Amino acid sequence: MAEIVAVYAVPHTPSFVVEAQLEGERSETAQFFSKIRSHLEASKPDLILTVNNDHFNTFFFDNWPTYAIGTAERTAGPNDQTPGMPWYELTVDGAAARHILRFLIEDGFDFTSSLEFEIDHGALVPLHFMTPAMELPIVPIFINCVVPPLPSAARCYALGRSIAKAIRSLKTASRVAIVASGSLSLEIGGPRADLGKTFGVPDPAWASWILERIQSCEHGELIEAASEARMLEAGNVGGELLNWIVALGIIGPSAPALLINQPELGNAFAAWSAGGTGS
Repeated sequence: MAEIVAVYAVPHTPSFVVEAQLEGERSETAQFFSKIRSHLEASKPDLILTVNNDHFNTFFFDNWPTYAIGTAERTAGPNDQTPGMPWYELTVDGAAARHILRFLIEDGFDFTSSLEFEIDHGALVPLHFMTPAMELPIVPIFINCVVPPLPSAARCYALGRSIAKAIRSLKTASRVAIVASGSLSLEIGGPRADLGKTFGVPDPAWASWILERIQSCEHGELIEAASEARMLEAGNVGGELLNWIVALGIIGPSAPALLINQPELGNAFAAWSAGGTGS
């Protein structure tokens, strides 16, 4: 039986890659990801399940799923030419992905599946910093966080609970790490971008409030507050909070072992030591 050994929720800001290359050891983001990477390596996973949203690179308006999972044996990216990032070829654990897909559908979640796809910075920025050798197979899950109507926070939390059960039902003795990613308050290219920049952080107080709820394990209060309207008040990609909420559903009410706020960017970094948690 497989077990969940760690859960992570981190940003996937595409500019992080080249910024870390230019700033070297001075890079705050690289320092934060280094802490996350150390935690991941200590957890010794042999499979990573990613939870993130696509940014109109893998899917588009003509075929935009609420929930999707990649069930191919291979994938590659970034398919959005993330600055500074090399082209990666990744192994997908297709058997595990297909098992999880069937489990989730039987548990009431209507998933789309894809046998031919590439991935963008949403999945690859975290993996670039956390597992740069890309030696671990992945199972990629995509959540609609940017095209209303968004799935509800309650439904995404329930999805996380179901994913945890699906992982534990795998017949292999896999050690699974979850890597969810997204920002908590962020406006990209919209009217709330800062003057002279392509982005802005409309509601850093909301992001800090979210982290307080996470630290104190008040998941119910967070889910109740995280309506579509409230998330989008925090930026046009404020719905990426849903990726975090899926991660919270997977880990359950447990305080993170590591929680780092990056308020000037509307971001945060979190790590949970699971050791089979998720029941």
